[in-house]
Amino acid sequence: MAAEPGVQSMIPQDWDPVGPAALTDLQGELARLRETCPVAGSQNWGGFYTLTTYDDVVTASKDWHTFTATVQTVIPASPRKGLPRLPLQKDPPESDRYRKGLNRFFKENRIRAIEAPMRALAARLAEGLRAVALPEFGEGFAAPFTVGSLCILAGMDLAEAEELGRLGHDYVAAVQGGDMPRAGEISRAIDGFAVALVQDRQASPRDPETDIVSGLMAFDPEGGPYSFEELAGMVRLMLIGGHVVPRNFLCSMAWHLAGDPDLQARLRAGSVDRRALIEEMLRCYSPNQALVRVATRETRMQGVTIPQGCPVALNFLSANRDASVFPEPMRFVEDRSPNRHLAFGIGPHVCLGQSVAKLQARITLDVLADLPPFQRGETIRWARWTEHGVTHLELRFA
Repeated sequence: MAAEPGVQSMIPQDWDPVGPAALTDLQGELARLRETCPVAGSQNWGGFYTLTTYDDVVTASKDWHTFTATVQTVIPASPRKGLPRLPLQKDPPESDRYRKGLNRFFKENRIRAIEAPMRALAARLAEGLRAVALPEFGEGFAAPFTVGSLCILAGMDLAEAEELGRLGHDYVAAVQGGDMPRAGEISRAIDGFAVALVQDRQASPRDPETDIVSGLMAFDPEGGPYSFEELAGMVRLMLIGGHVVPRNFLCSMAWHLAGDPDLQARLRAGSVDRRALIEEMLRCYSPNQALVRVATRETRMQGVTIPQGCPVALNFLSANRDASVFPEPMRFVEDRSPNRHLAFGIGPHVCLGQSVAKLQARITLDVLADLPPFQRGETIRWARWTEHGVTHLELRFA
């Protein structure tokens, strides 16, 4: 949705998320906003505000009574009617019904169980990178690894993995190319994939311990079993959230290392705290630049009145460069501690899959450390609002 009628004219044009300043120097533009207008208005897509400071993003993330996820979670909003994104599009206590069912698949014992097959997949993909003179890291590793990891976690078979990979590739290309009609068409196809997956599992249930859909069907949530639409909605969110976002982050990790031969060398020598390094990568290259909420009532932040019904973007990428929380926020500090970044959000909508994302990052670091020394190639592309990170990365081996 856009801001309610009459609201757009009240919103100043403090910044343009897809304008020249943001596209050429996003971090510089966000730094300007934090300094001069921390609650920044934009008339793009019908009008909305962006929260840019750490404290404001945390406050809004935790206050679902004032900033609800039930109306809109992205901007520009999709014009289509499709499956609900569950639990993302529900606030507490309704969201608890879905999170409790999904949480079982992200516990420590489940993560340990999927690590070996994920490492085997990564090793096969790494061989493909070595076999090419100028490998493209996104399509050669990050995309098939994140899709394959998702399929291992969810219990999907090879044919399902291949179809999901194709849809994910086409969706990313359409969104980053600004072809929203095409993106909407692919989004409907992803809805269809989720529906077909649930129909298949209802007809032939699999092991509920290793297959997410079968596990959700077997779970007994408060309020009764999940409906067909609820199951499909949970699967739908997982299909995109578990693939597109981590893909960008893994490419950003490789991009950073490709530009820092000293860090590469120390990584290979085993003299880097890899867990701390990943946390700093997450702070600097938060792949979800922003998620959107809608104000349920008129409220004031930083002296700015946000009207009822106005979309509000919580900019995690900007919050993670806030100097009041992170000393020298624009500098990459590989062993930064403490590191209270918001790459996975905070509050009732904190990312359920962060344990899997961090496992993917650890495995990817191991792969990158085992490659010959590499540099950035000629072709590099970055994601656009509301995502962040590298989407296409050509590597050149030294």
